[in-house]
Amino acid sequence: MDIRFFGSKTAIIFSIIGLSIIFAGCNISGLAQKNVAPPFGIDKRPQPAGTDLNVLLPKTVGTFEREDFPAGLKAPSDEDLNVEYKSGGDSIFFGFSMPATEKAASEAVKRTRQEAIESKLNIKGEQYRIGKNPSFFKFDTFMSWTRGRYFFYAAAGKPQTLENFIKAFPY
Repeated sequence: MDIRFFGSKTAIIFSIIGLSIIFAGCNISGLAQKNVAPPFGIDKRPQPAGTDLNVLLPKTVGTFEREDFPAGLKAPSDEDLNVEYKSGGDSIFFGFSMPATEKAASEAVKRTRQEAIESKLNIKGEQYRIGKNPSFFKFDTFMSWTRGRYFFYAAAGKPQTLENFIKAFPY
């Protein structure tokens, strides 16, 4: 089962990015695009509620399926819960957390975009909007987004895999 909490290199990178933004006085909110429609109609979907992981991260999403969660697993607030969804030969690396506030969730989307830029990933054709519900950042094979204070992200090996998953995801 591939369920783990960030406590790894990625969490450290996110922390460094966050601190460098604060200390450098960089205001990346000015990078937010205006009048960009959220991809895949995520703004038209129901707002998530509660903390039941089996509702927030359904076992089956379209043709994708994840393994069962261990008994007693709780929704994280200060770390990401990572799961892998599979459909045939395709897989989605999926992350989820429930930050304390909607603003903190939006900041997490900012961090994923900044990390992609600093990693020199090809984000040509990106779509993003920061500071409005839902905030989102999407390119090619990756998407992060918020629904209120709920933060989600998905990474795939192929753009079509990402699209198939996100279109089926309930939030």
